[in-house]
Amino acid sequence: MDTSEDITTQLRECLSLASGLPKPNPTISSWQQPPHPSIANIQSDLAGETDIVIIGSGVTGCGAAHALLHHPDAMGLRITVLEARQTCSGATGRNGGHISSNALESFIENMEKYGPEISLEVAKFSEANAARLRELTANLGVLDHEATELRNVISGCATSRQDTWEAFKTSAEAFEKAYPDSILKFKAVEDQERIKEFGFQDDILGLIEQHGAAALWPYRLITAIFDDLLQQFEGRFSLQTNTPVQTIQYTPTGSLPYSLTTSRGIIRSKKVIHCTNGFAGHLLPNLVGGLFPLRGTMSVQRPGPDFPLLGDRLSWAKVDKFTFHPENETWDTQYHYMQQNARTGDFWIGGECQKLSELLTSDDSSVGEITKQKLSNVLPTIFANVEPHSVQQVWSGIMAFTSDGCPIVGRIPPSISERDGNGEWIAAGYNGHGMDKAWLCGEGVARMALGEENIPGLPRIYLLQEERMKTLTVDSSLDSFKSLFSL
Repeated sequence: MDTSEDITTQLRECLSLASGLPKPNPTISSWQQPPHPSIANIQSDLAGETDIVIIGSGVTGCGAAHALLHHPDAMGLRITVLEARQTCSGATGRNGGHISSNALESFIENMEKYGPEISLEVAKFSEANAARLRELTANLGVLDHEATELRNVISGCATSRQDTWEAFKTSAEAFEKAYPDSILKFKAVEDQERIKEFGFQDDILGLIEQHGAAALWPYRLITAIFDDLLQQFEGRFSLQTNTPVQTIQYTPTGSLPYSLTTSRGIIRSKKVIHCTNGFAGHLLPNLVGGLFPLRGTMSVQRPGPDFPLLGDRLSWAKVDKFTFHPENETWDTQYHYMQQNARTGDFWIGGECQKLSELLTSDDSSVGEITKQKLSNVLPTIFANVEPHSVQQVWSGIMAFTSDGCPIVGRIPPSISERDGNGEWIAAGYNGHGMDKAWLCGEGVARMALGEENIPGLPRIYLLQEERMKTLTVDSSLDSFKSLFSL
């Protein structure tokens, strides 16, 4: 078997694996330290009946619960969130903490594939999601608001590659021409003095400034909102942690047709909303392959005393070329994203260089050794004046990617659930960019579950339609993955 055939075989095998349940012993995320005192492991008696079950307590599940509890058509309905581990212990509690848009990087591709109208839908949705998160944060109590550490920043995405820089500039020009009124402003910067203000090394050819971005402590935002919902809707809303859903059965008779078997007993419900993202394939096996888990790696690192405190106004990314290294069979995204805590000066930095079996996995109980080594040494290669730096903590988290690069939002047909009935919905698959999509996807899928057919602002290419789902396969995911790495 030649190398290309061997790579294809390995990819196919990894993409075909079902996620299973979240691991009970994930690596420790600094975002979750310390755990929320009343929400992290909250449990109450598991009621045998409820109206709507939401599976997953990340930003999507929180957005769905918030929308249902405040919706006039859901007055009186009982809402239950089931979480396999601690509250907000999935991707939301393990990510980079950025509210920044990837609308620019996908803009030209979306223009070519779907046309300008769809491209604008995606950009506007990203803007609206950022605005919604700012609004939610502003509505928190004083202490919770301060704890989120939300700050408006200019995000600088830099590169040292000429071809990447030319692509950046072309995208920025096309975006500005198509959407001059955008709240998100993308500015191509080649001025070396401006680049030095970001603290980058001298090898940077240029960077794209994204105005309208933000950074925050995501775990604290979501747990604060859940805490508020539990107090405001006592008796109607419950959050059950450490309660993994093992199976779902549908029985057509009766008003509560869905039976969810959990580690703590059975709960019956009228409707089910899946907000499990990279673990969706556990309960929806026909999604496996078209939606697949990918393990990301994050860290907290302390720069030396000469690096200035910039985190109150800037965030960063550095992008080069996705690369497969055949000599050690590692997949290197050469993409790193960073924010700096505006109080401590610590960098929160993530990026991937992993063996395939460590990258395409739903196991966040460990960190790949190659990724850990590279991530622990990458800060001085990106920034000037950070030595001597130290690594405080490294952890992993599971994202969900899709064959076509778009989230999946909508009603789940029996062809996917393998269950009769039409009372299941899903919002998942953010392709590494959940913070500018997931909350409004959660709100949207909740409104769909209440009977709304058209959700204003939700991009049409995100909708779960059976024709689209036929194209989300192991083969299409394999092709997409290989194209990223130019294989």
